[in-house]
Amino acid sequence: MYGKCGEIEFARKVFDGMCVRNEVSWTSMIVGYVNAGDLIEAKKLFDVMPKRNMVSWNAMISGFVRFGDLKSARKLFDEMPERNVVSFTAMIDGFAKAGDMASARFLFDQSPVKDIVSWSALISGYVQNGQPNEAVEIFLKMQSMNIKPDEFIVVSLMSACSQIGSLEQAKWVDSYVSQSSLDLHQVHVLAALIDMNAKCGNMGRATMLFEKMPKRDLICFCSMIQGLSIHGHGVQAVSLFRRMINEGITPDDVAFTVILNACSHAGLVEEGYRFFDSMINEYSLVPSTYHYACMVDLLGRSGKLRAAYELLKSMLVEPHAGAWGALLGACKLHNDIELGEEIAAQLFEIEPHNACSYVLLSDIYAAADRWLDVSFLRNQMIEMGVKKKPGRSLIYSAKPSVWYPYESVQ
Repeated sequence: MYGKCGEIEFARKVFDGMCVRNEVSWTSMIVGYVNAGDLIEAKKLFDVMPKRNMVSWNAMISGFVRFGDLKSARKLFDEMPERNVVSFTAMIDGFAKAGDMASARFLFDQSPVKDIVSWSALISGYVQNGQPNEAVEIFLKMQSMNIKPDEFIVVSLMSACSQIGSLEQAKWVDSYVSQSSLDLHQVHVLAALIDMNAKCGNMGRATMLFEKMPKRDLICFCSMIQGLSIHGHGVQAVSLFRRMINEGITPDDVAFTVILNACSHAGLVEEGYRFFDSMINEYSLVPSTYHYACMVDLLGRSGKLRAAYELLKSMLVEPHAGAWGALLGACKLHNDIELGEEIAAQLFEIEPHNACSYVLLSDIYAAADRWLDVSFLRNQMIEMGVKKKPGRSLIYSAKPSVWYPYESVQ
């Protein structure tokens, strides 16, 4: 009781006053320390514990995983006399959250028993680490074994589909979810469904789900705004952002990133300026490097190169290479040699071995028939050991039937 209520000192007093302690009391005390974030005291008790049952091992491993000490967690895991599904799942989840999906997958494959939490940890790990196709592969493997997914796995599947961006896959997942026993009125499930349909281009379905929501939140608005932006509906995205504000929802820094991107893609310069200004003066938000990058991209695409340059120079923090690179790309688009040389000089200092900056400036020179400068840049790249990565083409099937079994939704 004391441990669960966070009164760890009282818990220890009771523990120390016990004449006889069993495995349950030892484990309760260890779990109390783990929950309080005191892994040093938890490990001290664990090391002197007369007899360790499975729960105490798992408690220590979960504690190390929770606080990011995967090395200690793996050491204990390897020392365990026997392991159960909880032990494996804790390690799988830890490696997945640390971005080490190779280790997470290895342990998943080694686990003799897998429960729904194990499958969920691996699938969500793949999604969070930008490997949506692998997430789908594991989902299909789970289906082939007749394991019923829970709502968390299905939400992860929808997130994977959002990353892939395939309309056909989105339709299959939507059909699968609609025929399942999941409660689609749960906010997080509905939000994921809207996000998937919007990002995959099924704006009709996304809009219908969005309008049917009894209460729309900031996340759902941002999903719809981003979907409209991605698929070329910038004006509608701006209109929806304004509707969101009129409905009393306060935009955060992420929402402003979304709408500034939408303005940039649609070339809506005046609207972008207004949103950037309101972000600072109405909502008292400090623009990040990403907001500045959006504005630079917006101004650069519309040919306002000097305005973009002055905006970057006015930043209180040093602009990142992405913002300078976007502006250099705009200089190439509008054949501005003088400004292009200034920006390239900045990039050569920030990222001296990034070939993209050299190639962009070289292209600017080539467009102006300044071949001596092109030759000079190429020689400079050779001297510094800067190598341009070869271009690659990606062939994508319009009917990616490799993973979604149509027969399962007949």
